[in-house]
Amino acid sequence: MNPVHRRFEALDSLRGVCAILVVMFHMPVASHWRDWGLIQHSYLFVDYFFVLSGFVIAHAYSQRLKTSQDAGRFMVRRLGRVWPLHATVLAAYIGLELCRLWFQIDSATPFTRDRSVESIFTNLFLIQAYNIHPSLTWNGPSWTLSVEVGCYVVFALLLLATPKVWRWIGAVLAVIGAVIVLTQAKRYMNTTYDFAFPRAVYGFFLGSLLQGLWTAIPRVKGRAATALEIATVIGVCVFIGYATGPTTVLVTLLFIAAVWVFAGEDGALSRLLDTKPLVTLGRWSFAIYMVHMFVLVVTLIIARKLDWVVERRIDFGSVWLNNLFGLALFGLIVLLAILAHRFIEQPAQRLIDRWTRPKTAPGTA
Repeated sequence: MNPVHRRFEALDSLRGVCAILVVMFHMPVASHWRDWGLIQHSYLFVDYFFVLSGFVIAHAYSQRLKTSQDAGRFMVRRLGRVWPLHATVLAAYIGLELCRLWFQIDSATPFTRDRSVESIFTNLFLIQAYNIHPSLTWNGPSWTLSVEVGCYVVFALLLLATPKVWRWIGAVLAVIGAVIVLTQAKRYMNTTYDFAFPRAVYGFFLGSLLQGLWTAIPRVKGRAATALEIATVIGVCVFIGYATGPTTVLVTLLFIAAVWVFAGEDGALSRLLDTKPLVTLGRWSFAIYMVHMFVLVVTLIIARKLDWVVERRIDFGSVWLNNLFGLALFGLIVLLAILAHRFIEQPAQRLIDRWTRPKTAPGTA
């Protein structure tokens, strides 16, 4: 396989695992796992997405963006990867709001606060996470798309303007991003709609820098690689389980280490992550991440109607029954994600690929 076209299956599978943990963080069910430190702080797994994105985007495109036409094609392809599903889920939220307006399905006032009409447009243009609104709006998790697209723009501009030193300039931007989060963000790495862009730049461009260095860094093999992979997973989980406040800024550095360890796919855990079920989960991960909050919002509306909500959590009076309900809810999220991946993500990607495929000169193979 051409190294430029290599797919890092273990890293992709880890993205699927991180998506599950983010879903568990948001799930409003009084389950056994709800109060675990790892789950309560699982918002930090979003930063793995930024680090991984910087790594794989640099791997795929750092040698391919040489002209403004290349950069334009790159941006169309990246937007084509995320925008169709984002717009579809936003449309589903608007449909739900219309149900509020027409059928009074709950007591919430339609098209107000985080569901305002003006925020529809900021979401459509993916600028909702640049401190425009006082909170997350519509499909809350889509804030990550907003700032990641901003990282794509900076990435393309750096490659065009400073092709020989773009990684190091990106690294400087990453440090600046970390300092801004550490000194200006009231919630540190739990910042979303306000200081989300510096947070994303921090992870994305350190991931890009790692991509330029990772083949030159010696890696261990065999049992030593397995031990290192296990230690990395334990270290990340323990840190996230206990990290609060300014120390959370260090999580990006842990994810840099995790990407370096698992990119080589040298140990037993990597081989496990390379198995088909986990690789498939990784390919569904974006859809899982994008649809899960909509499912949870609808579930809460129904649960309140049926008087299942106790202290803002769904609670049937038995934690074991709550566990079963949480698992069933997760199954519903995955089912909807599979449908979204099959009928929205993949067709959109194929269409964008056809539109952006470079024209072949007549008579050229």
